[in-house]
Amino acid sequence: MYWFILFIAGVLEAGWLVSIQKSESFTNIPYVICGVLSMTLSLVLFSIALKEIPINLAYLVWLAVGASAISIINHYFFNQALSVPQIICLCLIFIGVVGLKLFS
Repeated sequence: MYWFILFIAGVLEAGWLVSIQKSESFTNIPYVICGVLSMTLSLVLFSIALKEIPINLAYLVWLAVGASAISIINHYFFNQALSVPQIICLCLIFIGVVGLKLFS
């Protein structure tokens, strides 16, 4: 369950980063609100996951999920191209996260 919470925290990390980008230097208030909510929830869920997952693993997974989610969000919602090598690297990140889960 803690790994799932950590995964959601990573996705929310991507949410606040995209929201900050779309807020246009904090002038677009709906994106600012979304960013603050996503950031708060991400950090709360991350801290909950730390109850059972060592911080070194949790931080790596949180960053990996967030970085991957940003790439996927930008591809599907903002028409940013993903090349085949980028997709392969995202798959390797996913394999790494699963490996950390299985061997910890």
